[in-house]
Amino acid sequence: MIDTVFERAGESLLSVVQHAMAECLNMNHAYVCTEHLLVALASDSDSMSSFALSTMKMTEENTRAEVERLFKDHPESELLYSDRPDVVESGFPNPVVSPQAVDKPIGFSDLTVQALTRAFDYSLFFGDNDIEPVHLLLGLIDLPDATALKVFEDMGANLTFLRREILIIMAAERGLERELPGLREATISGMRELIDRLYGAVRSLSNLSSRSRLPISYLPSRQEIVHRVCVAYFADFLWTQVAFKRYLLEETLNLLYQRSGPLESELTASIISHAAQNLREEVRSAFEYMLSNEYRLFDKMMDEAEYDEIGTVIEELWWTQGEEIALHKLFAEALDDHRRQQMLGLQKRRIEIAERLSRIKVKLDDTVRQCFDKRSVSPA
Repeated sequence: MIDTVFERAGESLLSVVQHAMAECLNMNHAYVCTEHLLVALASDSDSMSSFALSTMKMTEENTRAEVERLFKDHPESELLYSDRPDVVESGFPNPVVSPQAVDKPIGFSDLTVQALTRAFDYSLFFGDNDIEPVHLLLGLIDLPDATALKVFEDMGANLTFLRREILIIMAAERGLERELPGLREATISGMRELIDRLYGAVRSLSNLSSRSRLPISYLPSRQEIVHRVCVAYFADFLWTQVAFKRYLLEETLNLLYQRSGPLESELTASIISHAAQNLREEVRSAFEYMLSNEYRLFDKMMDEAEYDEIGTVIEELWWTQGEEIALHKLFAEALDDHRRQQMLGLQKRRIEIAERLSRIKVKLDDTVRQCFDKRSVSPA
């Protein structure tokens, strides 16, 4: 899978990986772990990931200092070495570092591989052609056992707020682009790529079995792979796309405000409501495509009650995300004006909305899983 990641990696991500390897060698470590990736991301000054980390007061210098402190104070810590098992060779030439660096191939820890693989997933979720550093930062946040999360914790970074800042920064950057893939397009193309790559791996195993004359007891069919990919990934595509589209719409409204002045509240509400309905229809179209158009593997389509259930969760996410955006603006204004008492109240509401969003994600995961789980896969 790591080869697949580097096939899609943009130049900026490759630069971050090389920087992480240099950090690894300069710290006299044997392989690249998630904390080395974090230092490299903080040092990539031109990227969205570095900008997002700066909102948490995480610069290259203080992040590196925190990593070095952790290893100095707790050299035998189980947590600090949780990245160690299952090291794989990076496949990269060693970067040019200090003369004391050992001239041998650098490996990637298992959790580093997981972070890079998750970055690959995020590039698909957002409908992006290349894997960029910002996808890797999101991937790191998703790994609860990674050493990088200990660094985040000790530096006082709130990961919920950091994830929100990443979406805000991405929306501001992407909002200037003329063409962005819609929810349906991004979801279908991303699912197709996952299915094709996984099926390709299964076929390679089948060919190996034939050539070696050593049979493999069981390999999943393409139909089973499609079904499992739908169960495992479809909700993540929807969650990422709906949340991101809400931030993109907010960025569009901000640009309209800058160019034309304030919009009437009724017009703004109408635009947001219309966008929610369009997304709901795109979600339905994506489901219908996966169930019938290209793959034609499932025995029955979804009924109206199921579409309504999914649509209700999607709209709940859309409107709750809007509340979170509005609260963020109020909090920023109170922070600028040093209104401490109001900030405390707003902070409490932000935490409540963050908890509500977490519950909505669980509901979306469960609802999507049930929709696919109850449908049998047609025989090959």
